[in-house]
Amino acid sequence: MPRADPLRQGAQKWLLRACVALPLLMLGANLLAWLRWGTDLPYLDDWRVYDEGSALSLNVQRLFRAVNNTISPVGLALDVLAQRWLGGNPLPYQALSMVAVLGGLLWLQWRLLGWVVADRRQQVLLFALCFPMLQSGSYWGEQNLAYHQALPLLALLAAVGWALRRPGRWAQAGVLALGLLAGLSYISGAIAAVVLGACWLVLGWVLHSRAAPALAARLRRTGGVLLLAGGLTSAMQIYLTRGDVQARDRQYMGLTSPVTSDFWAFLAAKIGRASGHGFASLSLELAWVALLVLALVAALGVALRGLLARGGAHARLRRLAVVFVPLCAIVLTYLALVSLGRAGFRDPAIQDAGAVFRFGYERFHFFWATLLFPWVAAALALRVRSRGWATPALAGALLVLLALSSVRGMFDVSSFYRAASAYRAGEIRCLAGQLGSGQAIRCPGFDMMGMNDLTRAYVHARDINASFVRYLPILAREGFGRDLLRRDVAAGAEPGPWTHVRRLPDGWLQSEGDAQLTVVLPQAELARRCRIMGVQLELAVPGAETAQIYYRWSGEVADSETHSVRKGYQPDAAGLARLEFSLDAPAGFEPHLRIDPVDGLSRFRLRDLRVTCRLWGDR
Repeated sequence: MPRADPLRQGAQKWLLRACVALPLLMLGANLLAWLRWGTDLPYLDDWRVYDEGSALSLNVQRLFRAVNNTISPVGLALDVLAQRWLGGNPLPYQALSMVAVLGGLLWLQWRLLGWVVADRRQQVLLFALCFPMLQSGSYWGEQNLAYHQALPLLALLAAVGWALRRPGRWAQAGVLALGLLAGLSYISGAIAAVVLGACWLVLGWVLHSRAAPALAARLRRTGGVLLLAGGLTSAMQIYLTRGDVQARDRQYMGLTSPVTSDFWAFLAAKIGRASGHGFASLSLELAWVALLVLALVAALGVALRGLLARGGAHARLRRLAVVFVPLCAIVLTYLALVSLGRAGFRDPAIQDAGAVFRFGYERFHFFWATLLFPWVAAALALRVRSRGWATPALAGALLVLLALSSVRGMFDVSSFYRAASAYRAGEIRCLAGQLGSGQAIRCPGFDMMGMNDLTRAYVHARDINASFVRYLPILAREGFGRDLLRRDVAAGAEPGPWTHVRRLPDGWLQSEGDAQLTVVLPQAELARRCRIMGVQLELAVPGAETAQIYYRWSGEVADSETHSVRKGYQPDAAGLARLEFSLDAPAGFEPHLRIDPVDGLSRFRLRDLRVTCRLWGDR
């Protein structure tokens, strides 16, 4: 029996250490997953600076150029430095930005939680609740520039920490600098600085008459400074994004009005996504989001009640209100801005509110909401602390959230990075297959950004020695593999049966909606031994078209979009187009291909078909 207390204390000490380690381990897991699955290749939006020839430019006009309803000179300047010092290599760049931003936010959360709660055990448990911020699928793993949207949050949280924990003579100067930094990082930072400053001015006015004059004076001073910084940068953001026709033309997204259901469905989805991937049942997920919103409202009620109370007994609740109320306001403002600008940027087929809600779970804009979890729990702890239930309540809340997060896939860190790696692998195949062809380089996804030919981007990257170019040289190729099938259709050979095709009197073929050629390879065993299959087509078409090839992995009995390759093409001056496809099956192929040579109701003629094996699984 005498050993019970030391054993319990030792167990408690290790459990508290585990709570501190949880967010740090998740940060480490993200870093390792990125280093494992990351690829040295620009990702969609990152190609724009190469296409414009501005990857090394620190020109002020370029840094303050509005794109996608914002200016972000701070992030663009950091991108240029990464291009100059790291060759634009995403692996070290995203690793550094991940550690700096996520590590900085964790440190600031720890400091602010310690300022609000007096009990170190409660501070540790609340810090553990920062783990939703470390789930994958946020600003790292795809575009280099995605993390620009986290910079305002880092700057504003630093401003809060500086103003509250270090109220010296330099506090106002530091808060002003951080407010300007937030506003010049993204439009959301400018608006959030205004909201934070306004909240502190109001809170300072309320606290002045409630036995906290020193804190009230500090809030009013720093609130005014933040309001000034946010007002200046907001005016600049609005003028440069909406003030001239050229700026408006560079915005790729329309705005969704707050009076529409789409706006609120999208916003609610971001709150739900902050707690992990959604449940399969829509009604269950809606109920979960409603529960999160109720918890948030209840926590705000606790904070505001403490703010309005008099006496020293409520000092900790007042501190909670000073941090949590403005933080909640800027997060909700950010989500409103995201819904305003992003809810309408979707496939036209997504129409009803339920589909828009599910669509809102995509992308990384949920990140800001993840910062609220420890503060909602802090309100709970301070509400029940007088009864001695605070620490057990926090431990219980942590266990429940851990269990739900596990069910909702929050700890499956590597899947997101692996999927992004697979997409980049497709980009590499697309680029490598077209480099040196002398034709326009077209890859899926870039047309929506106005990049219908990546040649100019590749040339600029080559000129400035971007790191990824060394993996994509233009090579002389010796052969196209061993033939599995060859049909000289122009000489009269039949390639196989056609579906949804009508033969015209002049020898051309007319598609009747979904032209399909079924090709059965004569040597099935060779197809099953093959790992990389090559397909060459020569087509005569009157204009630009799209071809798609469906293939089956060994053992599959039906075609699927998952195992297909799609490529746009354009005929030359003679009306001919020569296409090459590379098909990948790690365990071999079924001897069956479906070739859709055109998309829609077009005339065409297939002149030549060749199928080869470019890599054998065994010899």
